[in-house]
Amino acid sequence: MELKRTKLFALCLAIMMLLASVALAGPDEQQWALDNGLNLDESMEDLYAASLANEGGTVVVYTISSRTAKIAAAFMEEYPGMNVEVYDISSGTLKEKFLTEYEAGIRTVDIVHSKEQVGEYTFEVFGEDLLHNYQPASIFGNVDPSYLALTPLMLELNLWFYNTEVYDESPISSWWDLTTEEWRGRVVFQDAASNDAYCAPLTAMVQHADEMAADYEAVFGTPIVLDNDEPTAAHAFIKRFLANDPIMAKGSDEVIEMVGAAGQENPPVGYSSSVKLRGQSDGFLINYGPEKMGVANGIPALNFLGIANEAQHPSGAKLFIKYWMGGEDGKGAGYDPLVSLGSWSVRPESNSAEGNILLSDIPLWDIDFNYIYENIEDIRDYWIVHRQ
Repeated sequence: MELKRTKLFALCLAIMMLLASVALAGPDEQQWALDNGLNLDESMEDLYAASLANEGGTVVVYTISSRTAKIAAAFMEEYPGMNVEVYDISSGTLKEKFLTEYEAGIRTVDIVHSKEQVGEYTFEVFGEDLLHNYQPASIFGNVDPSYLALTPLMLELNLWFYNTEVYDESPISSWWDLTTEEWRGRVVFQDAASNDAYCAPLTAMVQHADEMAADYEAVFGTPIVLDNDEPTAAHAFIKRFLANDPIMAKGSDEVIEMVGAAGQENPPVGYSSSVKLRGQSDGFLINYGPEKMGVANGIPALNFLGIANEAQHPSGAKLFIKYWMGGEDGKGAGYDPLVSLGSWSVRPESNSAEGNILLSDIPLWDIDFNYIYENIEDIRDYWIVHRQ
């Protein structure tokens, strides 16, 4: 029953955000999306023909992934006459580049691929209809509604890594473990003051502070007693975690290096992007065990696709998105380069990398971009006040 309520809430949230997006959009932007069939589910054959006939077979993509070039190459081989121009741009600059060009009247890009975790794209770009969702039922009909606030490509997570030379399984099963004397000075994190990927899950934690309070009691055997400067159990975790001398890394690679280096007697655990499990092939002795966590490991980072308002090649953009998502059966070659350890397709019919934990087995909080967008700066300020 609880699962059904959660799914119903997620569906309602997705519908509310869609309605909010429509309300914020201007009539011209809404009409452009309708005129160009972003609400339709045309066949890939029809989109191919329309792109060649009306748009010269061109598609322009701004992406945060180097793998997009491989997808484009396979696409052009399968669809002769199509030409996909791929621009690999860092996630830190892509949004600014897109907005600057859009405000200057430049309509070069057709598809934007980036990552959402704090609501900035949701409310500042999609909410203003500068980017549009494209979610045909043939592709997204089986996707969890909680992921449909934007057009989802795949999910990545931040998870707790441990050293496999010393530990056979994850040595922690609760965020509260990280506040104990055993783990003083032996936890690698990144500074949430400057890294949204770390501040966002802490914000979600505050939203679910009741779960943190219950987990505290499960770990320590007594209800949590909050200090005057601890509004919730989640705030208490942040304050007490920072008081336990965590190591602040400069990036995910450094987290993995500190955790997974060989020859350590008391290696730290570290919170890092799930895709860093690929570090096993670089000789780092790492793994993660998210199933063990008593409450959620955090929230997903949502890789999304958006079609630019007034894009010059909408039929080609729709075709390439369908291809990128694995085609109508989810098994197509377009998604193959994305099948890797530490990333998960949002489509249940798509393949997953061998050795990947089932996404359904990983405790996660639902993505509530509205809550995070409205509250993340307060949590960042609280972190800064208590950071040593």
